[in-house]
Amino acid sequence: MSLENVLAKLQKQYDCSNPIYLSNFFKPDGEKWLYNQLLQVYQTSYKNDYRVIIVQDCPDVYEYSDLPGVAVTFLQKYASQIDISNSFILLLTGNLSAAQELEQLRTSYSTDVWPIQHQLVNELPQSSYVNKARDTFCVLPWMHLYIGTDGNILPCCHSNHQYPMGNITEQSIDSIVKSKSFNQLRSNMLNGIPSKECDRCYQHEDLGLTSARLIQNTKWKHIKLNDLNPEGTIDNFEPVYLDIRLNNICNLKCRMCSGYFSSAIAQEEKELFNNTNSINSSLLLQQRKSSLSKILEYLPAAEQIYFAGGEPLLAAEHYEILKTLIECNNTDLEIYYNTNFTTLQYRDISVIDLWKNFSNIKIGASLDAMGAVAEYVRHGTNWTTIESNLNLVKTHCPHVNFTVTSTVGLLNAASLIELQKTWHTTRILDISKFSLTTMISPDHLTVCALPTNHKKRLNDLIRSHITWCQANGAKQLASQWTNVLNYMWSKDNSYHMTDFKKLTNLMDQHRNESLVKTIPEFGDLI
Repeated sequence: MSLENVLAKLQKQYDCSNPIYLSNFFKPDGEKWLYNQLLQVYQTSYKNDYRVIIVQDCPDVYEYSDLPGVAVTFLQKYASQIDISNSFILLLTGNLSAAQELEQLRTSYSTDVWPIQHQLVNELPQSSYVNKARDTFCVLPWMHLYIGTDGNILPCCHSNHQYPMGNITEQSIDSIVKSKSFNQLRSNMLNGIPSKECDRCYQHEDLGLTSARLIQNTKWKHIKLNDLNPEGTIDNFEPVYLDIRLNNICNLKCRMCSGYFSSAIAQEEKELFNNTNSINSSLLLQQRKSSLSKILEYLPAAEQIYFAGGEPLLAAEHYEILKTLIECNNTDLEIYYNTNFTTLQYRDISVIDLWKNFSNIKIGASLDAMGAVAEYVRHGTNWTTIESNLNLVKTHCPHVNFTVTSTVGLLNAASLIELQKTWHTTRILDISKFSLTTMISPDHLTVCALPTNHKKRLNDLIRSHITWCQANGAKQLASQWTNVLNYMWSKDNSYHMTDFKKLTNLMDQHRNESLVKTIPEFGDLI
């Protein structure tokens, strides 16, 4: 039956929307177009016989061999985001794998019981994966161990957490690292094949941003890898770089974070949405203890340990690791912290006293703004405490290399510029000690989501700051701010302002905060 006849038949059977043709998704601003199309057909309630008709009138694009196409992925993501039930969407497609793809998307992005409905139409094009070789090599899967707050092992902290390699409560670390899925990942990296687990790095690179993959390859270029088997197998796993996060204990509720990384947000998600996923997935005390015993065996050979969280300075396991490093006399390794820097004390233990035993402590403080904006963006922060803690470290641990590592989104960009200038000019911290990355998710908090008038205002601020950074010798920081600008103008994601307004008002009410009072220039956004 032709597409024309199928549409005519459906119009008799259902109360249908005008067909939405997915070929438009692949035109400029296609994501925005699809979101607005679905927003136009959204209703608070639908009649049982209503259907949103989607026509897949061109082949989909597949970035990975084992994931659904890009267009149908955004269809499911946006339908869930706007709150259109899968039962009211009907996809007309020639894709013979549509049933499997739509079910896979349901489990990844939807809470519905049923996947998006579909009907095969012979004259519509089929879709298939075409491998587009690219540089995918990353040194980490051969010499690095990352364990998440739920016990999942992934290639690194930047990996897509939907696709863990295994969990330490169910398998040994060694068996996970040598598993079929990990072998496939390493094989892909050696053969230029993109892996879904590493999509975040590819996204950064496609946007012209520096990815974690590129940074780590440069940092560890001195490492000699002897197990570069094309099949990706590895005989001996002896990690020299450890990133261990056995719990999500955190005292802050940062606007851009989630319950996976913060116990405080996990509790808030339960209160607001009855979402207990993060609470239920957290490791129990006994599980953390039994897992830590194996991890401690890697410490004598470790060259770097990265502490993040949660908040690492509130994690008991962090102090156990430092104690073991001192006992095995491995105190010259690099220890790097990603910390909110709100505390230097754990129970009766001063972390400053412990740091005095180590020669190479580096702190990357997650400070994205200053004063009231810092306290708003990272709820629970006390700015006076931050400044006091910095003075303590400078006074009692002058050998500690303190830097500020910021993430730039729409809420904090202007205040971060103020922080960098203020601390440099008042000699609290030299401008060379600042670095930043560009936030690319969640969508509604990125600089791409700003309406044009706000982009123009921020554009002027950033350009002026870039000139100031260059004048003060901070060329790398100037380049990072240039990346922010380029990303901001790369696409118009202002359609995410709907979510920004909804979620900001919800969080403000729950946390007794006010965006308008804290950042008045954003008053028109909500």
